[in-house]
Amino acid sequence: MIWVNNILWIGTAEGIKEANGELGQQFPLKDLGAAHFFLGMRIIRKPHERKIILLQDQYIDTILKSFRFENGYPVSTPMEPRSQLFIPDENEAPEDDTLFRSILGSVMYLMLGTRPDLAYAVGALSKYSAKPTATHMKAVQRVLRYISKTRNYGLHCGPFDNEAQPIPRVLSDADWAGDRETRRSTGAHVCTLSDHKSNSPHTAVTWSSKQQSTVALSSTEAEYMALTQACKEALWVKRFVRAIANISGEAKITSPITIFADNQGSMALAKNPEFHSHTKHISIQQHFICEKVEQDEVHLEYLPTGDMFADLLTKALPRDKVERFRNQMGVYEILKVQGGTRKQAELVSLFCIFPKSFFVCSFVFPFRFRMN
Repeated sequence: MIWVNNILWIGTAEGIKEANGELGQQFPLKDLGAAHFFLGMRIIRKPHERKIILLQDQYIDTILKSFRFENGYPVSTPMEPRSQLFIPDENEAPEDDTLFRSILGSVMYLMLGTRPDLAYAVGALSKYSAKPTATHMKAVQRVLRYISKTRNYGLHCGPFDNEAQPIPRVLSDADWAGDRETRRSTGAHVCTLSDHKSNSPHTAVTWSSKQQSTVALSSTEAEYMALTQACKEALWVKRFVRAIANISGEAKITSPITIFADNQGSMALAKNPEFHSHTKHISIQQHFICEKVEQDEVHLEYLPTGDMFADLLTKALPRDKVERFRNQMGVYEILKVQGGTRKQAELVSLFCIFPKSFFVCSFVFPFRFRMN
């Protein structure tokens, strides 16, 4: 990965050495050693636990100091549970839209890097960037108070079994007609890595929370459209893992990726679409999931709503669910912070995907170089 004049190498020790030698013939390079901090993210390696942790605590400190929230009282949820935001009427006095967008943009970078628990709040508040009111400003300031409380929370990649490849799984969910003004639904998905064991910890590697482009006429339809987006992400992750397998020499994943959903109606529709009056109005692109299920590229499996941690990305939840679902995605507190960070969660998962090369990789890469 190249960022301005910094390069982050990801690969085997031999491959990195060869690439560095070739590049060094064209440009003067300075070897900065194993990466411990990259693009505002700290990398913490725990090779004996077969684990890597990503943390943005210093970036959070910068945000809080910039907006003078270092001493703000902490809260346990990014948004008030079951809260609803509305487009302001003409009589409401607007707040500073520049400040609002600045806070939101700062939190967005945190969300994209290591904090999927912020995805819904960022998406919900973004709709009011043009003309925020006091209510919207209070809501975005609550997010600052939340990240202040969870400053030492990082994304934990692993631990993984020595003998088996971690496998990707995708969880899909939707909040039907959650927007009280447009009545559109919010669809979300989270892709995780975990071992084959049922009780193995999950590590979120990609995530998305987005309002759907059309109004769904039922919860089944909303979940069905969310499944399509989750399916596209699952196929991308599968190709991504295969590309890394080519580099490391590990066996490729040949089995279909499992997508978990909590709506059996949408799963039945994906497996056996009946084009009658209740479904014929659904956009053609949404039936993409049916084709991939038929081709055995993805496998659908039911997950009870109480265990569906992608729900955290579809609505404002109470404290107990926020804490439980956040932990299940691999985001929890680090008591003793050591050095290290880097770019995006899906990129960092490279270090943990292939067990045979993990210990070599954890000590040898990523290497960071600077072009002088």
